[in-house]
Amino acid sequence: MAGVVLVFPSNSGTMIATKALRDSGVAATIIPTPASTQSTSNLSLRIDPAAEPQAVAALEAAKVSLSGVYR
Repeated sequence: MAGVVLVFPSNSGTMIATKALRDSGVAATIIPTPASTQSTSNLSLRIDPAAEPQAVAALEAAKVSLSGVYR
């Protein structure tokens, strides 16, 4: 798995996170949630590892729940 995968509690959370990250200038790609993660959402986001601190801060500011971060 290249990059950092952000997992959310729901697909709608993933969509909201996509917009929050885009608005903050963080590039994210929607991907299927890896089978190795435990999530009810079947969509996740992949970001560049260097953007992780900015992404987490943007999600916190937007009050988007994050289930996990996988490197």
